Amino acid sequence: MSVEILTVVYFACLFISLFLGLPVALGLGGTAAIFALLLEPRALMTLPSAFFSTSWNSILVTVPLFLLMGNLIRFSGIADAAYDAVYKLIGHIAGGLAIGTVQVCTIFAAVTGITPPATITMGQIAYPSMMRYNYDRRIAIGSIAAGGALGALIPPSVPFIFYGLLANASIGDLFLAGVVPGVMLAIFYSVYIGVRCAFQPHLGPPLPAELKFTPREKLNSVLGIWPFVVLIVIVLGVIWGGIATPAEAAAFGATAAVFINLIYRQLSWYVIRESLAATARLAGMGLWILIGATAFLSIFNTLGMQHIITDLVLGMPGGETGILAMMMLIILLLGMVMDDWAIIMLCTPLFLPIIEILEINKIWFGVLFIVNIQMAYLTPPFGFVLFWIRGILPKGVHMGDVYRSVWPFVALQLLGLMLIFMLPEIALWLPNIVD
Repeated sequence: MSVEILTVVYFACLFISLFLGLPVALGLGGTAAIFALLLEPRALMTLPSAFFSTSWNSILVTVPLFLLMGNLIRFSGIADAAYDAVYKLIGHIAGGLAIGTVQVCTIFAAVTGITPPATITMGQIAYPSMMRYNYDRRIAIGSIAAGGALGALIPPSVPFIFYGLLANASIGDLFLAGVVPGVMLAIFYSVYIGVRCAFQPHLGPPLPAELKFTPREKLNSVLGIWPFVVLIVIVLGVIWGGIATPAEAAAFGATAAVFINLIYRQLSWYVIRESLAATARLAGMGLWILIGATAFLSIFNTLGMQHIITDLVLGMPGGETGILAMMMLIILLLGMVMDDWAIIMLCTPLFLPIIEILEINKIWFGVLFIVNIQMAYLTPPFGFVLFWIRGILPKGVHMGDVYRSVWPFVALQLLGLMLIFMLPEIALWLPNIVD
């Protein structure tokens, strides 16, 4: 069998295993083990190293610590204070609650580093509130989905940690590079909601005129978001200031989250149990996917298939632009059937030789990568954020409602991706300034 056919069969077996419902880690590792056993039994000796060398990488300690920090905030109910602030400050304008939902998701993203906490928490808090004030279902769901997806981009982004580990890129620079694109997308979402609701007030009516809040109430609500500010300053400030490594910053953040819960008197056994359980599930899933991807790519390289992918992509018409466009398309398509961590762990080692040959900036490519994954989160039929949202919404909300709600936001994500593609300084300006 030629290497070309072998490469096609190798990936076909992987995707068949995923469509059959196998866990991603098992699909990756199982495919590697079967092909090694059939074609190169000696290559099986590389699989044990996937377990030991991968799991002992020191940068991985940041993942459970950042996850714990975010989960402590999520399960304590402190997020209610942030939504209360935007409810009182901008709820009186058309679309204000939906705009506020995006803003709270942005803040939430800056203390969690992943997508599920903001999506699930705001789905439980913001959706009932918007429905109570007669918001259109599409605006309500779309704002939660798009805002929740920002967790993958805004630091401390766990996907950036995995990408930086595999691409040998600076985690601190990646965090810096994600700030401006993340804020830019949040502004895009907010402007779209505000403009559309201004022209179509029935989609996002303002709060009733009789429902007014005093300046003191508004000020107190703003002061209620101090836990988020403290965590952002502690985590990102010490990294960008050169005071601590990302791992040390994650430890500071998790410790600060514990003390914040103590101050709010929210550190119950329920919060501790649920936070630790959610952290263990997510961190364990990520580690197993990383081990499976390492095994998959180890056998992939041993069987001589890497140069086929490299030559194929480098042969794309359009030069560097065409090659980058092809890689972005591959990531988007994979995002419809795989979760973000699996895509990063599979595609980064595949694309890295091509990036190095073309001398493409790894930080810029990483931002394009993660923004693209955000689009995949919201793209039917298998966008993961869509299913998370559907799982927490009332029974009367159908999957079709969720699908229809996200298309304007997917278009805005595509616009953001194109702007970053054409203007790399959107991603690189802040890292260059700090360096």
